[in-house]
Amino acid sequence: MPARVTHHRLPPEVPPLTFLAGAGRPVVEIVDLAVIGGGPAGSSAARESSERGLSTLLFDHAYPRRKACGGGLPVKGIEWMDAPEDAIECTMTSISFAYGGTKLKVPVKNGKMVRRDDWDYYLLRRAIEAGATHVKEKVKQLERDGDTWLINGKYRSRYLIGADGVNGFTRRHFLGPIPREHLFAASGYYLGLKPAENEVEFILGAIPGEEGYLWIFPKADHYNIGYCYNAGTPGMKEALEKLLHERWPGEFTNPGRYKLASGDEVDCIRFGSAIPSYNDPKLFDEPVSGDGWILAGDAAGHVNPIHGEGLNHAVLGGRLAAQAVYEEDPTLFEKYWREHYAHDMYRAAKTKHRIYRPFFMRIGFALGRTPAVFGLLSTLTQGEYEGKATRAFYLRAPLAALQVLFGMRHRDVRTLA
Repeated sequence: MPARVTHHRLPPEVPPLTFLAGAGRPVVEIVDLAVIGGGPAGSSAARESSERGLSTLLFDHAYPRRKACGGGLPVKGIEWMDAPEDAIECTMTSISFAYGGTKLKVPVKNGKMVRRDDWDYYLLRRAIEAGATHVKEKVKQLERDGDTWLINGKYRSRYLIGADGVNGFTRRHFLGPIPREHLFAASGYYLGLKPAENEVEFILGAIPGEEGYLWIFPKADHYNIGYCYNAGTPGMKEALEKLLHERWPGEFTNPGRYKLASGDEVDCIRFGSAIPSYNDPKLFDEPVSGDGWILAGDAAGHVNPIHGEGLNHAVLGGRLAAQAVYEEDPTLFEKYWREHYAHDMYRAAKTKHRIYRPFFMRIGFALGRTPAVFGLLSTLTQGEYEGKATRAFYLRAPLAALQVLFGMRHRDVRTLA
């Protein structure tokens, strides 16, 4: 792979590709690949294909933009996520999980919080620097014409990768929208207070019996707080505002403003989005590629159904999609993504309903606070565990049960007020 390019430049405008052809349909230059969507999946695909020598068009009309995302890069696999220092807002010091009266706080060494607008733009630039051409147009028309794709009536490519989001144009075109019952609703606020500590917090059980969580993510100069629950779950907004008022007492004043009990007024800007969260593992059986096309990232539904994290799968999936195109067989993507991360997807879809049940939450947190299990939780959270986690948990469970019986807790476990 080429060395990282650190200079900054604006993307070039797309060169003219259309040539008049009399009374017939315009004749256009045929490129190897068109990538629809310039997020982590699309930009990673465009960069990979360009570095492999393929002529590539990257369609994205929305830059610059502020992405509704917490921006936490997963600890596991962060070494290949390609996040430059100028896109890192802060380094996580810990990740905590709270349920009922118990908080499990795990120190973290490698976790990063990125500004999604800066990171996404950086990935776009890397694709352009590798040779991709940025087309600042929204794709509204897609037609199969022989063995090529005609895009917006004026661009033509041999292959196409759709990476324009959960229910973007390409997702709807090839497979139809993801049903609402297989989506997370994610929404929250950018709260204009500088974090006192770079602790990433997940609050479980805020809506009893429902699948999802509240979050508090530290950023450089503000908090990103929000909810992530199955779409249509009642009480999501109310649970989030209760957390906001308990943690930072105050009241909303004008839209986008929040007055603290101290009298200070800060920004409190609302955002929201949908995230794939398959409640049935059989949905992952559905092919996300076909004759001349591939879907990647959120458009493919490749997001962990339990917690909604998908950035690592987006970056890796985009690169794997480009590899399949380079080998002139888009359906090879099915083999590649299943080899790399299908196991995690299927397992998460199968266990999601059990994990969020109150009974399992109580058992999990009771065992998780013991010395026998907390250490395992810590190594898993930091991405350092190399063995089979489920087997290790069951081996430690008898000792953990004894420690629960005798009231033994790991020294880093807190009891919440």
